Amino acid sequence: MAIPMAFVHQWISDALYVAVALLWLVPDRRIEARLAQLER
Repeated sequence: MAIPMAFVHQWISDALYVAVALLWLVPDRRIEARLAQLER
């Protein structure tokens, strides 16, 4: 989605890349909770 948007407006493409990067960096609470249960 970000690559086609780069041809429309570059800032839209940049914003999409940043949003996806933040989703990867911020841990999902559901996964964290599941791992905590498995460690007990």
